[in-house]
Amino acid sequence: MRRLLACSCLLLTAASAAPRAGAGLEVEVKGLHAPSTAVGATLELRHVLPARLKKTIDEGGVLHLRVQTEVWEARPVWDRLVYPAIVRVFRFTRGANNGLSITDPDGSVASSTQIPRAIPIDVSLGDPSRITATERYYVHAIATIGTLAEREVDDVGDAVFGKPSETNALGSLGRFVFRTVLQVSDYLQSVSADAKSKKVAGTTILARP
Repeated sequence: MRRLLACSCLLLTAASAAPRAGAGLEVEVKGLHAPSTAVGATLELRHVLPARLKKTIDEGGVLHLRVQTEVWEARPVWDRLVYPAIVRVFRFTRGANNGLSITDPDGSVASSTQIPRAIPIDVSLGDPSRITATERYYVHAIATIGTLAEREVDDVGDAVFGKPSETNALGSLGRFVFRTVLQVSDYLQSVSADAKSKKVAGTTILARP
């Protein structure tokens, strides 16, 4: 049950004006908690289209935003990775009427006339049983946005899953997942940012509201 907030959330946070000149991609970890049956991290990404990459979108190109989320247990010598890193990829293109089209990791598409000023992301990480009340933990989040070798990705995806026009629903899902995994190491030009949260006690993470 690893879900990100719906694309509509992206549009609700769209800026009423263009981002300030020179603004770069920013990541902030807003929280680490276990509100129900899974530990979750809340992230916020700001200035997701840096000026030097916005030109790619304006010229009809495609940008991919990769977000990787990790939870670590703080230790005196070597910190321990608690859950496998969760990676999600968003796709940015120009849509109808020169609007911005955003495809989320579930394949849902939303459009906006504005560049989102902030993107809230809620990431489900894993079972709370892996959190120990007496230990301390922190989140490390890494975001990268940039251009990919789109043609090469399409060719390999076609070979494995068939062409989009020929695949059934299951094949289409597999194709989408395959593309997500492949794209993360295929950036041609990119901007990255990362952030770590403060260390949080296991008792605080597991506490119910």
